[in-house]
Amino acid sequence: TYAGHPVCAAVALETIQIYEDRDIVGHVRRVAPHFQRRLKAMEQHPMVHSSRGVGLIGAIELVQDKATGKTFEAGSSVLARVVSAGFEVGLICRSLRDTLAVSPPLIITETQIDELFDKMTRSLDMAHADARAAGLMP
Repeated sequence: TYAGHPVCAAVALETIQIYEDRDIVGHVRRVAPHFQRRLKAMEQHPMVHSSRGVGLIGAIELVQDKATGKTFEAGSSVLARVVSAGFEVGLICRSLRDTLAVSPPLIITETQIDELFDKMTRSLDMAHADARAAGLMP
């Protein structure tokens, strides 16, 4: 099994050493507030009901009607469209029911965080336009 295997243990120790040498935890502490501000700002989008996150992990809850908080029907193509629009603009994210999750690499910079959320906004805009054209959103 992999548990306690000497090679896995050596890799784990080297990983911890790299985290310490490169001050990965300190870096995350420095850039996470910017990430969380940009995440919170996503609530201004007409498809976003709320956002939540910690550190460099974030999620936004998508809704069909922001005023009422009504979510999309199960199996709605709108959420799949958000993910595919993300791919079109160079963003990898995943949809978990009515929530869009994002967890970038721990070495992400503030400039890259801005790029990430700009792309997320573009993908939501694309999906929103398609949903409106299909009569799925107000």
